[in-house]
Amino acid sequence: MSYLSRMEIPANLSTLRRQQARWMCAGTLAAATTLYAASPFFTLWSITSAIRSHDMGSLNTCLKWESVRNGLKTQVVDDLIGPPVADDELPAFGSSFASSAASNAIDEEVRPDKLGMLVDHLMPHEQQPATAGTMMGLLWRVHAHFTHPGVFEASVLMPGHENETPLRLQMRIHAFQWKIHRIDLPAHPAQPLVEASVGPVPQPLTQP
Repeated sequence: MSYLSRMEIPANLSTLRRQQARWMCAGTLAAATTLYAASPFFTLWSITSAIRSHDMGSLNTCLKWESVRNGLKTQVVDDLIGPPVADDELPAFGSSFASSAASNAIDEEVRPDKLGMLVDHLMPHEQQPATAGTMMGLLWRVHAHFTHPGVFEASVLMPGHENETPLRLQMRIHAFQWKIHRIDLPAHPAQPLVEASVGPVPQPLTQP
């Protein structure tokens, strides 16, 4: 065997090893991407399981409480007094008092030690999924998607709230764990505004 023939073997081995390394990197990346894409769905399953078994300890670990409270305050205040006014407008009389009262009420009621009462109020026991089959049925009605690589949203039409907006959950990554960052409670959809015509008002026809 010539010297050049002997040199081809390590060259081919080196090429093969590089190809194997590329395939391993691609496989690892694909597996990591798949696990990341599936991870919020596993969190939703854990949340539903905790609600079904009334395991408030596990459910508590899935909530980012301060962010949830701030989101609820915004939603409740907007429902009570409307969205914030422009800088050149004066707020409605009593709006500051109503806003403070609503914020204080949420701080008092939306707490980890009252999580069980909050869940029972939102989803009474007779409406909670009792078995794995009904839990799967509930999850099938969930519309979920990524809005950002680190933000995942899910919405579901709650039983007993069919004429209201869906319950929306926004989850974000916190310390390598998906947590509920915002909750939008079911509410009656906003009524469309009636457009007024700027033209002349038509006069009724009179008989001669």
